[in-house]
Amino acid sequence: MTPGQKETIVPQADLQIKNAALGEELSDESGRTTVKLTYINPATADDEEDADDEESPEAEMTTVLCSLTAGKVSTHFIQVRD
Repeated sequence: MTPGQKETIVPQADLQIKNAALGEELSDESGRTTVKLTYINPATADDEEDADDEESPEAEMTTVLCSLTAGKVSTHFIQVRD
């Protein structure tokens, strides 16, 4: 992944994320890195025929998987399965 850039992944099967770690070279040794996952809201996948008076849910949702800090927390175990 490139810092500050979105990485788009289209899984061919179930998605499973198990670990996040900082790379060997850091642009800021004292900074914090936050890893986020943005995904299509499953509630919107089949709701094309919603009533007009109802609020429709957001099409995309974002959640923080972890935050990493050099010298403190440089790797983090994650258990995400689809």
